[in-house]
Amino acid sequence: MKIKTAVRRWLQHLEHVWDEYRCYRRWCKRVRRPSYEVFRLQRQLEEKKRDLRYLQFQLAKARADNTDLLRRKEDTPRMFEQVLRKTDALLRREARFCVQRSETGTMWETVTTHCCLGGCDLDVYTFPTERDALLFAALLQAAGYRPPHNIACPACYAEYQKDCI
Repeated sequence: MKIKTAVRRWLQHLEHVWDEYRCYRRWCKRVRRPSYEVFRLQRQLEEKKRDLRYLQFQLAKARADNTDLLRRKEDTPRMFEQVLRKTDALLRREARFCVQRSETGTMWETVTTHCCLGGCDLDVYTFPTERDALLFAALLQAAGYRPPHNIACPACYAEYQKDCI
């Protein structure tokens, strides 16, 4: 009797498992797991959405920069006027860039960039008078020019490479 009862319970349990399996299979057919093609397309869509968000960010940044430039456009004449009215002594005191006589001694130079390895002068602009060189330096400073600080001249870089090897 115990064996008959155990077999009956086992068959009922087996029928229950079989019903669960059939329900699961029906659900799988309805849901249908995506194929590789669908997965690939979903991944491409996500990449395009990410690119779109990045481009929207870049557009917002460009609009902000444009607004800033338009505002600066209105302030520029006043800024130029203030710089042009300064005396030579005041320009010398406030100069951020190096203003010096040229090697020949007839011209004046404004140095805006220095070599990061040896301190050599890289971007040198020559002017006929000291005031012109000072005005150029002051206008660059007023405009907010920031020279690059990680540039090496070819001679210093070649020496650096030679020492590294």
